[in-house]
Amino acid sequence: MKRLILVLLAISLVGNIALGLHHIRNRDTTAEFIDRYPLLSKRLASEDHNDILIDFDPLRQQVKEYLVKINVPHSFYFEYLPTGTSIRDGDGNELIGASLMKTPIVMNLYKAAEAGKVDLNKKVMVLQSDISNDPQYGSPGKLKAGESLTLREISRIALTESDNTAAYIVYRSSKDLIPAKDQSLNNLDIEVQNKQTNEGGEYVLIGARAYASILKCLYLSCYLSEDSSSEILESLTVSTNTERIKAGVPDSVKVANKIGSFSQQTQSDCGIVYVPNRPYLLCLMLESNKNVEAYFKEISRMAYEYTKRTD
Repeated sequence: MKRLILVLLAISLVGNIALGLHHIRNRDTTAEFIDRYPLLSKRLASEDHNDILIDFDPLRQQVKEYLVKINVPHSFYFEYLPTGTSIRDGDGNELIGASLMKTPIVMNLYKAAEAGKVDLNKKVMVLQSDISNDPQYGSPGKLKAGESLTLREISRIALTESDNTAAYIVYRSSKDLIPAKDQSLNNLDIEVQNKQTNEGGEYVLIGARAYASILKCLYLSCYLSEDSSSEILESLTVSTNTERIKAGVPDSVKVANKIGSFSQQTQSDCGIVYVPNRPYLLCLMLESNKNVEAYFKEISRMAYEYTKRTD
């Protein structure tokens, strides 16, 4: 009997040690994950290091009163990412997505790369037919016909500078590589409408909440691998547009954002704001030909000030 008790004690001790080591490994894995993927959701790690805020009603009222004050047709969506608490306004409005749609186009290319259909490090030549001279987006002349860059470099230019030439190269390099059912928008179950203009162009109509789900999918790595999702978000954090959402938060706070503008008719900016332990998603689309940068900055400031509060 004495020997049996000793054996049981030994088994218990080994079990406790194993559990302790398992806990340490999980803790280390969590730390390693956060260090490697700082732009992805901490929910993907074994522990959630986010703070939980519950009451967003004051921010909801503040934002809605401001949107009434500026009196501009809009679509607005805010989500506190640790809990999913959201604020919505103008849900029924769908505006022209314009360059917002460059993000899912890049996601499709990365999906094709993950499937082994294309190599992101492969150099492709810029064709004359790729060139866009629209001064509203990107840097006309930055990409010249005849030069070669990797698809990874071109994707980064499409996101950081919202460059039309780069976006078209990404599109033509991936459009036939994955079936429609496997493309990003279809995987997210986002219903988008195409609007036919008088000039014959076709433009995507989308609301702020629907577009926010694209960024959230990157944040949660729900469509692409963690490496691919993180790489795309990292490109968005160095977007050259700093006059909208980024203008409302300190320079020390990372923002992974994408802007969109259509002929001064629709102005948009959507992004993830990485307030430490309190990340949130903010998307605002305005139908206006006015100078609207101040509107974006003020709503971004409201969201940041409320989220970072310490009371």
